[in-house]
Amino acid sequence: MMTSLILWGSVCWMPLLIAYMLNNETKFKKNIVLGVTIPPDKQDDEEVNREIQTFRKSLYLITAGLIILVPVFILLSGKNTVMTYWGFWLTLAIVLPYIPYATANLRLKEIKEKNGWSPHQKQVVVDTSALAAYKEISPVWFVLPVILCFLPALINRDLLWFYCMMAFMCLLMWLSSKKLYRSKAEMVDDNTDLTKVLSQVRRRNWEKLWLMTEWLLVITEYLFVFSVYNTALSVILLFIITAGFVLYFLRMEMQTRKVQEKLTENSGEKWYVDDDDHWIGGLIYYNPDDSRLVMNNRIGLNSTVNAAHPLGKAMMVLAAALLVFLPFSGVMMDQLGRQEISITAGNGRVEAKAGITKYTFDQDSIVSCELLEELPENLVRVNGTGMDTLLKGNFYSNETGNVKVILDPETPPFILIRTDDKTYLFGTRDSEMTRQIYEVLK
Repeated sequence: MMTSLILWGSVCWMPLLIAYMLNNETKFKKNIVLGVTIPPDKQDDEEVNREIQTFRKSLYLITAGLIILVPVFILLSGKNTVMTYWGFWLTLAIVLPYIPYATANLRLKEIKEKNGWSPHQKQVVVDTSALAAYKEISPVWFVLPVILCFLPALINRDLLWFYCMMAFMCLLMWLSSKKLYRSKAEMVDDNTDLTKVLSQVRRRNWEKLWLMTEWLLVITEYLFVFSVYNTALSVILLFIITAGFVLYFLRMEMQTRKVQEKLTENSGEKWYVDDDDHWIGGLIYYNPDDSRLVMNNRIGLNSTVNAAHPLGKAMMVLAAALLVFLPFSGVMMDQLGRQEISITAGNGRVEAKAGITKYTFDQDSIVSCELLEELPENLVRVNGTGMDTLLKGNFYSNETGNVKVILDPETPPFILIRTDDKTYLFGTRDSEMTRQIYEVLK
């Protein structure tokens, strides 16, 4: 039940967020609506506005349907099918809202072509003067989270590898704030001052985005360490803090869009930028003449990849493969939760196995063996599998320290084994069998 609540609680809000973001694209920014550039004097066209309203209605219906499906899927799923329903719903939530968007984009392009609204000379112009200097965030704020990642080592050095991994990820966030931004000028028309302002707004917010992501990583690490003392409270705090960061990022994105909308309201009367031909469905950037891999989205704060770039093609294929695989991954995870668990003791060896995870050691190396009717308090997964019906991998708790686990948490008792150099916690899916194995090991 806990796994189900965490899974659905982490994604059930996605349709509302996606709908909010896509609905915002029905407002003109840089003369663009739903990924299509419309001339300033044609933006009140009746046919254009009809397509916008049709898209909104479709988006609202799809969002409502996805929200209704959440309690339905929760009721339909049992403990062995939670991931199956979750993976299928998540695929629908990601894909369905963008179908009416791509359809509206195609129809608006047809309207635009039919009325001859496309400019005679289509070109992408990059105004390097727009890259004016601005006051960057001090590097101190990026370095401090890296240092903070190592402070928990003063209390518990058993997870030093984890602290190093989080510090490395923070360094990547800092690097991303500098390197992943591609300075395509926010050009709308021939107003150079407007281009400079729009470019600086995006660059400033882009840097703040990566900085806040870095601090979120630090907080996540500290909550993980604290979860050893109180797992439930740590999970609740992580949900609350993550929700706060999501809202902060959303606010930053919408502020950027609002600036773009307000400042470009009366732009393009004589000339305006139109690079619609390089955007497939208004979503995928494809320009063989652009050598860059990463570049800005036209609207908002985010970036995208150039699908015409060799590496960009590979990334697009990978993303499509992951999306296709997503609903099947749920089926595989549910099967994983039901996989057989075996413990054998004989010929001087002890072996516990679940799937490809296997632990073996000499029986003579056992220092102590204890039968537990309950799991150690605040047992936290470091890496491996943590499901309602299967725990396996490396875990940690105050009672056991680092412990290698293979068991079904719903089927006590469990055998706690300490050897010369490691600690193990085993259990089968048959309580009587576990007790018999304990008697042999004892």
